[in-house]
Amino acid sequence: MAPSLLLCPDEVIDSIVKLLPNVKAARETCKRLNRIASPYLFPVLYISCHQLDLDVFRMVSKNPLLIGGVRELVIDDTTLPVSIPDWPTYEKVVSLPEYPAERRFVLELAVSEHWSDWSAECDEPKEHWELFDSILKGHHENRLARADYHALKQALPYLKRLRSLVLTNRTANKHIAHGFQEGAQSLESSSPIFKFWRRFESKAHYRVPFAPRCDWVPTGQGLLDKTPIYGMDWLDDRLNNNITLCGVPNSLAASHAFEINHGQDLTDWDLFLYERAERLDRANINELFVLAREARVIHLALLVLEGQTMLSQLTEFRVDATLDVPKIDCSPGLAITVLDKQSPFPTRLAKGFGTTNITKFNLTLGTGLPLDVGVGDRLRTVFESMPHLEELFFEPHDIHHFSAIPTEKTFPRLRKVTLSCGLMQLEQLFKFLQSHAPTLKILVIEHCKITRESGNDSQDFLPMLMSELRFLYRDGALKLENGSISKLFHGPMPDTYCGRLYGFGLEHSETWDYKGNGVWDQREEVDSEDDSDI
Repeated sequence: MAPSLLLCPDEVIDSIVKLLPNVKAARETCKRLNRIASPYLFPVLYISCHQLDLDVFRMVSKNPLLIGGVRELVIDDTTLPVSIPDWPTYEKVVSLPEYPAERRFVLELAVSEHWSDWSAECDEPKEHWELFDSILKGHHENRLARADYHALKQALPYLKRLRSLVLTNRTANKHIAHGFQEGAQSLESSSPIFKFWRRFESKAHYRVPFAPRCDWVPTGQGLLDKTPIYGMDWLDDRLNNNITLCGVPNSLAASHAFEINHGQDLTDWDLFLYERAERLDRANINELFVLAREARVIHLALLVLEGQTMLSQLTEFRVDATLDVPKIDCSPGLAITVLDKQSPFPTRLAKGFGTTNITKFNLTLGTGLPLDVGVGDRLRTVFESMPHLEELFFEPHDIHHFSAIPTEKTFPRLRKVTLSCGLMQLEQLFKFLQSHAPTLKILVIEHCKITRESGNDSQDFLPMLMSELRFLYRDGALKLENGSISKLFHGPMPDTYCGRLYGFGLEHSETWDYKGNGVWDQREEVDSEDDSDI
């Protein structure tokens, strides 16, 4: 008779259970296996304002066996429009005309309370509204009550094995061309509400409108006092029905001050609303569906980073940003305005990271022109607060990598660096490589615009970079194990532009791979016609 697994010590059973593909089945066999297997049920735990996510989070946090096994916490910032409360509105909104003049007529009907006079042809099945409505229920009540914040605060003392903190705004639509194999909301891991949405969409075989999303884009353009946008309750729902024919919000169009003085007596806030409405009046239809906020996810992240129970416990911070951005002049990542001079976050973030033991730091910053010149300096304080850094991924888009990464300071344990989608001065890159050559083992530079301190952007700097890398190897300083230099750009280009999403053209498509012993080989690009034959 074969010996029973239960005769083995707990340590042996634990090593076996964590390799099993179905932990749930193991938990149901007996109390002992339930106790041993439970910590492996939720290695990644999501929290958001979606009711289903919140219910699961609370259920896990109340069970010591379950919450004791959580190693990664994902703060999902996605939300839903406030402005679609019922099926008739949903039906009209999904049929809004694309062109501004036609759309203006429809919105004017809404303002004049003749919304029902517009009969649009809507091909959306009512089941799509029912899916949307089922997720909408309770969401904004949770958001305004800050239910996720309070649930997380109560759970923090019990997250004893938490090692990784992740912020995400990835969308649920399976049609998105840029699918994610790993990370938050991917094939590897996803939240309960996203599984629910994707399960429905897989049966529909096409995109269902209004999947949970959050656009991390600046929302305070023209606003002098940006204090409101840094609060937890701020949400820029641009699908707004109170736009009149002239593009003025209905509440302002009726204002006596606006009619007489053409807006000269408007407050800063009223003027902000007026200018915003004018922009939306002329906007592409996609811009009306933007759901934007900048700071709420940072408030929840700081709750973790500043928590006394997290001291020296966290080792990884990551931003898993969506690639589903509203328009071409937007870039993936946290809104860079969270580092603005009015922002309360840079100092708190630096202090929070300083009390942890971060060894892996993955930061993607989106667009936000016009930039405050001090953004790089404020971000530098964050980098300087992480002396134990071993792995770095940095994608800053609008700013120079080395205006934020300190070149005069060495991270003594840094072994893996990925610099993506940003501006980079060659001299500063050389200085960084020279100071970190003794520990650096993996180097990836991709989709960056290369410049020189002299300001000459017309020269191709790739040969100079490859020459420097070979020199550092011959000099015995740089001993890489793996590396890639890919799709670097020189010359004039839009300041707000994501090379990873949109590319720089065929003339900037070279990729060089490290083969060992100081040898870099140019990768042969496969012709698109050949691809179709494979």
